[in-house]
Amino acid sequence: MIEIFIKAGHAHKQRDDAVVLPLLEGRKLTESGKALQEATGKALPSFLRKFDLSGSFGDSRMLYDVDGTFSQRVMLVGAGDEKKLTLHKLRVLGATVARKLNKGGARDVSLYLPELAVRGASMAEKVQALAEGVWLGLYTFNRYKSKKDDNTRELRSLTMMLPSGRNLDEAQDAVARARAIAEGTNFARDLANEPGNVCTPEYLGNQAASLSHKHLKVTVMDKKAIEEAGFTALLAVNQGSAKEPRFIVLDYQGGKKNDAPVALVGKGLTFDAGGISIKPAAQMDEMKFDMCGSASVLGIFKAAIEMDLPLNLLGVIPATENLLGSAAYKPGDIISSYKGINIEVLNTDAEGRIILSDALAYAAERKPAEIIDFATLTGACVIALGAHATGLMGTGEEIKQGLKVSGDYTYDRVWELPMYEEYQEQIKSEIADIKNTGGREGGAITAACFLSRFVDDIPWAHLDIAGTAWNMKGSEISAKGGTGAGVRLVIDYLLRKSA
Repeated sequence: MIEIFIKAGHAHKQRDDAVVLPLLEGRKLTESGKALQEATGKALPSFLRKFDLSGSFGDSRMLYDVDGTFSQRVMLVGAGDEKKLTLHKLRVLGATVARKLNKGGARDVSLYLPELAVRGASMAEKVQALAEGVWLGLYTFNRYKSKKDDNTRELRSLTMMLPSGRNLDEAQDAVARARAIAEGTNFARDLANEPGNVCTPEYLGNQAASLSHKHLKVTVMDKKAIEEAGFTALLAVNQGSAKEPRFIVLDYQGGKKNDAPVALVGKGLTFDAGGISIKPAAQMDEMKFDMCGSASVLGIFKAAIEMDLPLNLLGVIPATENLLGSAAYKPGDIISSYKGINIEVLNTDAEGRIILSDALAYAAERKPAEIIDFATLTGACVIALGAHATGLMGTGEEIKQGLKVSGDYTYDRVWELPMYEEYQEQIKSEIADIKNTGGREGGAITAACFLSRFVDDIPWAHLDIAGTAWNMKGSEISAKGGTGAGVRLVIDYLLRKSA
């Protein structure tokens, strides 16, 4: 990751490879731009007259060797209408600028975007959003390319320039916070983007074990330990795979010794072919992303330990493949679970809720203060919400409200779907306690109803990230592939909770 520093100073006095200045709609310069304009005479007015740069959001132009400055380049970046600026738009500007500069040969850069006004936002919040955007926007996954792009002039450092020295300390803290969040998000992206022949259940366990902190204990159960523990639902889904399952438990004691932890449970389907109820061939390769729930949990833990988050956390990840071996579980089978609830299997491709049943029951047994689960659970949620919001369901009203606030703040957004009692009728079984699908109608909701049977009376929120966990087109702050959905959302939720 590139280095980000904090400083205060005039734009025309900086000796970096580039100085980046915001340009507001209508070709209006901010204070630093006006000061540079005064120091350089007619250079900026002449440029703005000659080129079609109006200040529209995201537009940019590079000026070289501007008389009266020490920097090799002056970059003008359109910020649009300042009254409509948000923290997320700053995050997008950070990503946009970083990507363009990374290809343009500027290694060390001074960035004057923190002086933009965002209604209700502090300087620290603006700096954090910009820093997150820079680090998230520069993320790439190219480790399997034998010939990588040979760019010897990649961006090396970026200095956030503040209007005055009064906010230097809080801005520095904001950069540290942004770095931890970006590292956690990018760690989740890396895990998601790994191919299924690399990111196996064993690999996922090893990655969890690689997290190191004085207050963190990681336990990775192999198949024998899983059998002894009684996680029979996980074992049933694993039957068709030659790869052994793993059951991963993370205990982070950052809070008071006797405080109940917040439990984070993540679906770890490292590849999902659908089992006997096999998926269509088209885009089946994307089913390597079916472990994005577990990636989110591990990304949150990476960020939390980096920040020394003053809370206790419990992480639980059931990990397996769902394939079609001769021993694979079948439609019509009745399988048992850790909680003792017997499940009628109508569709082997509704396997995520099955392995989560054991993980949620185990988490509930540990008596946490609350449970949040993350799962690429249903295509129905994608149909309902598309790729722009994560589905939110559950029984914990305070958790759901807190996640909504954090979702709006981080732009890692959620939308609540109802869980009326009538939906529970759809998963009643005639021959077992419960069936693993309630049909096409309300599919995301009936999947959540299934999960609700395993959390007891503990406040619980379910995040269906099937539409948000990966994006094969890329986005404003994310490259193609895994997005790290849920990491920024829940870290913000936990930060508010700890405060």
